Amino acid sequence: MSAEDLYIKKIEALTRGIRLGTKKPSDVATEVASAFNKLKASNIGMYDDLLNKYNNVVSDFNKKNTK
Repeated sequence: MSAEDLYIKKIEALTRGIRLGTKKPSDVATEVASAFNKLKASNIGMYDDLLNKYNNVVSDFNKKNTK
């Protein structure tokens, strides 16, 4: 498994944790930022896709928790 695959898996797992409510965006911010920065250097297309998904999940999380 390449480093790129590991970054993708980490981002997807942390995003899933936020979506399921087991993690907060503030709890995983540094891990996600680090993985995104490393992924951006190796695969900009996947970086854009995952960043959009992550932003949508965080937005949904914020909507649910501000009411």
